[in-house]
Amino acid sequence: MIINKLHIENFGKLHNIDLNFNDNLNQIIKENGWGKSTLAMFIKAMFYGMPAKTRGDDFKSERTKYMPWQGGNYGGYIEFRKDDKNYRVTRIFGKSPEFDSFELLDLGNNQLIKSEFSSLGEELFGIGEESFKMTAFFPQLNFRSNANSELTANLIGVNKYQDDLASIDNAIKKLKEKRLDIKRQIPKKTDIEDKRLALSQLRSYSNSLNSEIDDKERHLILLQKEQDETNTKVQLEKDKLNLQEERYKDKTLIESKLQSLTSQIAGLYERQSNLQNKTLENLQSTTNSKFRSVYIGLLMFFMLVASASIVLFAVDVIEFYVFLPMCLLAVVAIIIFYFQLKKRAKDDTQYQEKLTDSNAKIDDFKAQIDTLNESVAHLKTVLDGYNEVSMPNRDEYDRLRSQQNSANVNVLTLKNQITNLKNDLENNINKEDYLASQIEKMKSDYNDLNYKYTLIDKTIEFLLQAKDNVASRYVSTINSDFSKILHKFNIIENRFLIDNQWNVKEQTSIGTKDYEFSSQGLQDIISFCQRISLIYKIYKKEKPFIILDDTFVNLDDNMMECAREVVSELSKNFQIIYICCNSRCMI
Repeated sequence: MIINKLHIENFGKLHNIDLNFNDNLNQIIKENGWGKSTLAMFIKAMFYGMPAKTRGDDFKSERTKYMPWQGGNYGGYIEFRKDDKNYRVTRIFGKSPEFDSFELLDLGNNQLIKSEFSSLGEELFGIGEESFKMTAFFPQLNFRSNANSELTANLIGVNKYQDDLASIDNAIKKLKEKRLDIKRQIPKKTDIEDKRLALSQLRSYSNSLNSEIDDKERHLILLQKEQDETNTKVQLEKDKLNLQEERYKDKTLIESKLQSLTSQIAGLYERQSNLQNKTLENLQSTTNSKFRSVYIGLLMFFMLVASASIVLFAVDVIEFYVFLPMCLLAVVAIIIFYFQLKKRAKDDTQYQEKLTDSNAKIDDFKAQIDTLNESVAHLKTVLDGYNEVSMPNRDEYDRLRSQQNSANVNVLTLKNQITNLKNDLENNINKEDYLASQIEKMKSDYNDLNYKYTLIDKTIEFLLQAKDNVASRYVSTINSDFSKILHKFNIIENRFLIDNQWNVKEQTSIGTKDYEFSSQGLQDIISFCQRISLIYKIYKKEKPFIILDDTFVNLDDNMMECAREVVSELSKNFQIIYICCNSRCMI
């Protein structure tokens, strides 16, 4: 297949670019920054499309990276020739594949050809995009190839089995992921041992708790016995104290009654004394009445004088001015005498009544006093039986009660301690059970997962061996072609060999080593020769064009001259688009 021309409308920094190509070697010499790598990517994109953006990876996405800097339609077209027929493929790219447009036109009759745009390159070359990128497409500074199932199938001529080989690769990949996942899940022996140690510590702790509980329960029995003894002593002391308080209460009541009687007797004596004193006062009043009698006698005297005055006046002994006062005096004396006599009679009567009443009351008081004295004598006789009774002393009872409270607190505290220890023991036993079940599960998981891991490991080993057996069928032939191309660069034959994993190894006197340890220029030559040997082997349907993007920039002059000869010879069989940045690297 030959590319005739291309037109880039907008792709990355490139805008409105038109290029024509011949059938053999096409050299494009442009300065750095022109867009040479962008041009190479455009050609590949026209045949294989642009991948969708990876979520969260916009910066590295090809679709995002090559969006037009200046805007406009994102894409262009390429005209190519196949089997003497000319075609044009046109693509316009969107932000994602569903917005892309594709058109394949037969330029001979201007008829559109139906084709799945995502697989146009595969339809033309019989090779998928990844295989194309590892063979005919040489990106700048990074064109080392890796084996895949499609390359392997094409190399050994079993293309129809490439899906099976791809399935093997996919199976190996998934098995390795599963093996890694199982490896992460396999319990570590150290973790199991740590849990066993923790279980042993828990059991040891449970034993210590059991021992402590037994000790405290024995101590509790002793404390409860002391508590019972103290309770008995407290009850006895309480009964004794109650009896003492009852007798003391009786004694106090008798003393109170005796005191009350004594107070009553004293009150009666006082009332008797007051009555006697009052009687004495009445007697004194009687004495005073004698003085009144004297006074009455004096009045009677004045009355006699007045009577005498009347007689004397009648006989004209005295004058009237003397007679009249004497008469008046006599009248007043008579009146006073009369009232005095009447009052005296009344006072005598009252005095006799009071005297009689007082004597009766005094006699009654004496009788009451005698009765109370008899009661006092009786109470004193009863009280003599309480001589030894005194106020109860609560000190011993209070001491025993304090001892009882202390014993109760000690018993309760010890019971709480035992309860807490039993709770701790129960929790610890639960932890033991849980930890023991964890250990058993870990042991079971360890055995099961180890078995699965070993089984998957063996399966991977067998699949790799099967793949190696298939790959060994093409290793010898590919190494023969690879060595021939290396020889053109004056590299010793069989110094570098390709293994069945498509890794290039350098043969040395002390063994093999990866060729990445070689200089960059030598690495570029090896990768170039590796890809060229592949191109001759796998493109059986249609010869591809080869894109070389600054492939030889790291070569010295001698190696560059060898590269010119190799590329010139290669251009006789393949169309080559060679892109470089200076004249030194021109072919």
